[in-house]
Amino acid sequence: MTAPEPTSEELRVASSAEIAAYLQQLQRENSGVLLSGPQGQSLSSRIVALDIGADLIGLEIGTDPEGISQALVADGEITAVAYLGAIKLQFELEGPVLVSGEQGTVLRSALPARLYRFQRRQSFRVQPAGSAYPRIVLPGTEQPGRALRVLDLSIGGLALALPPDFSPLPVGEISDGLVLELDRISALRVTLLPHHVSPIAGDASGMQQLGCSFVDLDANASRSLQVYVDQTQKRRRLLKLDP
Repeated sequence: MTAPEPTSEELRVASSAEIAAYLQQLQRENSGVLLSGPQGQSLSSRIVALDIGADLIGLEIGTDPEGISQALVADGEITAVAYLGAIKLQFELEGPVLVSGEQGTVLRSALPARLYRFQRRQSFRVQPAGSAYPRIVLPGTEQPGRALRVLDLSIGGLALALPPDFSPLPVGEISDGLVLELDRISALRVTLLPHHVSPIAGDASGMQQLGCSFVDLDANASRSLQVYVDQTQKRRRLLKLDP
């Protein structure tokens, strides 16, 4: 893993005790861990075993029909990324091996010697004026009712309204093939990484809020989002000034 250049928002963690504390928190909160390799392969996982004394970490390997886990191990370079609230953690797996047992396949590694902590930038968020747009259209969705309404939006991510008992985007797993419709004309293809689900304050119908960040947003989509955020912010300011 190429070490990022440190800034005021980034911190290299080399203390074994501090690294262990972060890993224990990830396991305790059952946080998603995204594993990726130099060839662009990626796989969603979670910490299922952690033995600080034995210098051992185990990550679950669920359904893997394409053999991505074996390709990651063969390449020998696996980068793990996880989130704790507004903090992004990144570290490299040391000597990863696949081990099969009664509970399925687990990717085992020594504890990382160093870890990078990034404080995610707080992008300005706007709340849409209307209820129909923006919205996220799911892959293969034909009926507008199966799209998800956007509660707030920034150039870094968005929050979606989830109807009761409807979880199309699993937390901690990258979801691609999505379309973000800003209005009736503007539509962007996006990839999302859901981070957390929480109740919507004051909603008695059981609706929940799903917080997501954008993954690998291209330059054109970023510009379109920035324009939308700026215009929405200006409209809200004008409404406040209107007597």
